[in-house]
Amino acid sequence: MTDIKNNFPERRAYPRAEVKIEIEFKYAIDFVSCYMLNVSKGGLFIKTDDALPLNTIIFLRFTMPGDTMPIETEGKVVWCNTNIAKGYFPRGMGIKFLNLNSDDAEKIKIFVDAHFAQIQSRSFL
Repeated sequence: MTDIKNNFPERRAYPRAEVKIEIEFKYAIDFVSCYMLNVSKGGLFIKTDDALPLNTIIFLRFTMPGDTMPIETEGKVVWCNTNIAKGYFPRGMGIKFLNLNSDDAEKIKIFVDAHFAQIQSRSFL
């Protein structure tokens, strides 16, 4: 798979859907509310000006569109963009899911698959 924006090989193990979904993450004692900009079965990207250090473990809570039950799981910060000058990509941090249960992984997979099916159906119009 190729990243269309950059023409580079895609390094992610799972396809991701671009989204804007409110998410809360807890680090230390505080919950922080912000937005995720993409999601896959393997992780997500959180838009924030205050990225945490690499390898930081955080608690995540978010609800997928069309669902009523929040997904709650742990994640680990695996990369950060703290420099606004890095082109089109906003400041924030990439999170890898840790211990995501199979039901929640399936919810995310179904959402991502539907996202790509919708994009594909539009491209044939």
